[in-house]
Amino acid sequence: MLRKLLQMISLIFAVTASSSTLAGVVSIGSSALEPFLKQWAAKVSGAEISSPGTSSAPKALISGKANVAAMNREMTNDESEAFIRAHGYHPTGIAVAIEAVAVYVHPSNPVKGLDVRQLDAIFSASHGCGWGGSVATWGELGVGAPLDKQAIMPLGHDKKSAVRDFFSKTVICRDDFKPGIEELSNDQLLGKLEETKNAIGYSRYHSGSKLRAVPIKKGAGDYAELTQANLYNKSYKLQHFLFLYVDKPHGKPVSPEVLEFLKVGLSREGQSAVVDAGYIPLSDELIQRQLNKLK
Repeated sequence: MLRKLLQMISLIFAVTASSSTLAGVVSIGSSALEPFLKQWAAKVSGAEISSPGTSSAPKALISGKANVAAMNREMTNDESEAFIRAHGYHPTGIAVAIEAVAVYVHPSNPVKGLDVRQLDAIFSASHGCGWGGSVATWGELGVGAPLDKQAIMPLGHDKKSAVRDFFSKTVICRDDFKPGIEELSNDQLLGKLEETKNAIGYSRYHSGSKLRAVPIKKGAGDYAELTQANLYNKSYKLQHFLFLYVDKPHGKPVSPEVLEFLKVGLSREGQSAVVDAGYIPLSDELIQRQLNKLK
């Protein structure tokens, strides 16, 4: 009985907070989305973009401090359930861009491709989802002379990196990274790969990079190169969406100002800003699916 009463009070508080509608679009969340969100905001009167981090986004949406929650990942079950407890319905997640994660090597490295299990063997401490053993040299991966006897030098991101978190979840099953792997900023990692022939590292895809993005396969099938077509058909597996979450009650559209902002972002011009920021734009089919969620 007490629990139900507390839930009712929480719901009343949330409805009261959200009913004092914000004057315009207020987006709070991830700095990863900030470059293109600011370009969208320039097209919408009164839009404000604040980027203290992804973890701040669900709380801001629940409390009514924001009407757009910018996240570089999906909401967790706990975050989604907190919203449901407050509002009585699910938050609506709108995919606005694709982040592709590349596995980079030196341009001279001829490795044909890598299985995700091999990546686990290279980067993971105890290989919970991989081969069950380490891979030490490039020759063990089928690379010939002069690189075959060279030790593989894995490079990683610092612990605050969202790309590190994605790679940990997707490739090494949340295992610990091998001890001794350098933890670098993105720019440091890319720079070291350019000058180190036996190194390998993971990073957000950079279309103009001189480095070689290794074709990857996960499960059965062929190696998939990191191309836009392979991202859209999902044969290249190391990818995920960037999201904007909004408060949309059942059977009701989102507020006019939020709808305008999202339509700007999902337009051709808005998706061009996504490309300028270094991410992959949505396909026409994906854009239509997002627009359908707003009705």
